[in-house]
Amino acid sequence: MKFRNYYINILIFFCLLACLSTKAQQNSDVSLIIGEKNILLEDPFVVTVVLKFVGESPNPEYKFPELPNFTKRGVSKSIARSYVSGQPVATCTITQNYAAKKEGVFKIPAFKVNVNGTDLKQEALSIKVSKTVTSGKKDANNTESNSAKPTDNQEDFTDFIEGNSPELANLNTKEDAFLSLSSSKSTPYVGQGFTVTLAFYVAKSNTAEIEFDQNSTQIPIITKKIKPENCWEESFGITEVQEAQVSINGKQYTQYKLYQSTFYPLNDKKIIFPSVSLRLLKFLPEKNGGKKSTYVTFQTGSFTVKAKELPPHPLKNEVSVGEFTWRETLNKHKVITGKSVEYSLQIMGDGYNVKLPQIKNDSIFDFFPPEVDAINTPQNNKIISTKSFTFQIIPKRAGNFVLDKYFQWVYFNTKTEKYDTLKSVLKLEVSGQAIQTADSPLTQTSVYDGLENTDSSEEASDFKKILKDEANILIVIMLIGLIYIFIPNLNNKK
Repeated sequence: MKFRNYYINILIFFCLLACLSTKAQQNSDVSLIIGEKNILLEDPFVVTVVLKFVGESPNPEYKFPELPNFTKRGVSKSIARSYVSGQPVATCTITQNYAAKKEGVFKIPAFKVNVNGTDLKQEALSIKVSKTVTSGKKDANNTESNSAKPTDNQEDFTDFIEGNSPELANLNTKEDAFLSLSSSKSTPYVGQGFTVTLAFYVAKSNTAEIEFDQNSTQIPIITKKIKPENCWEESFGITEVQEAQVSINGKQYTQYKLYQSTFYPLNDKKIIFPSVSLRLLKFLPEKNGGKKSTYVTFQTGSFTVKAKELPPHPLKNEVSVGEFTWRETLNKHKVITGKSVEYSLQIMGDGYNVKLPQIKNDSIFDFFPPEVDAINTPQNNKIISTKSFTFQIIPKRAGNFVLDKYFQWVYFNTKTEKYDTLKSVLKLEVSGQAIQTADSPLTQTSVYDGLENTDSSEEASDFKKILKDEANILIVIMLIGLIYIFIPNLNNKK
């Protein structure tokens, strides 16, 4: 009986431990982040709350305090979702911006940020607000003759929004806030990428309290509406609002990037981007000190992108379009006939559809099908494609050979607006006796040797699945053990 009770206690302990572990995973993790404490007058003081949770996305309730010598500028909220071990995990970021009323050093007493009924405490701190530093001399009309250049972490978007610039001029920006749908190019070539960005802009001078509302529902509807049919799309993969400080026509804005993709026109048909709208929440102060929320809608203008035909060329309909670089390596430059040598090639640029022409065997070399790897990376409002090829080559004749006869690639260079050819500059020195074929190589050095003898029908073991199945079986055995132990005890009590 003592042994049975001991066994019961062990089972109960492990069951409680599993329950506590599950409950701990379901609880959200909340943290408070304080921004820079040494800022310029036009920069906001930022207070951010980050909630990490497992399961369905909650709609957190929050309240940021009023701070002396500062005015609430606006709140932004974003949610990033991912999956960990098959469970949905989300991170909610809520950012409150405070605008300084004047320059100086201000002592902020300890304050609390309430999130879902829980107070996040922040100790007292000091914030130094410095005067804006400008460059250039003023003329007789009291205007600066040389405008200040953006800092390193800023970007002048005047040129970037060329596709939407006419609409920007006509927007009603009396609240110093607007929604923009813009294109990096208005007349790309067919096959040349152009980047479309949907972003919300709030001027530094804006003191209105505006908050995003149900972006997870609104943004997919908007993006579905603006995606053109006659284009290939490479998305930047924005899953949460991206905040940045930008300059537009010399005026400082906070940019909230909502969507960004690079499109590649498949033909010269006009690409029409319609007007889209985004609904936000705006909070208005009331006489009793409270706040009243109301909806406000911002709308973009429509614009057209007109793709240009490529100049005549035999490969006009097959070439990639953009700016590219060519990198190549050989694992050895001297080799004996019948021995394998590895040739690696990397083509990197802002175009897509990178394909090498088929390389055929001849009396000098045998080429095995290459291993191909492709990576797309967002860089500076472009999608940079990197495609790597790894060839196994077996030489069959002695001599010094330049590989440009075999490895060359034609593309349309958008910088020179001409067709260009990238080709190999590497040389291979081969020695040894000539062989007629590489079907039966003298040495099994190639990674492809013996490939035809491999049984491809045999499936690889999935160790994660095996462990999961074994864990489930163990839990079932433990439950059966509990039932086996408890039922006799209940019968004895009766």
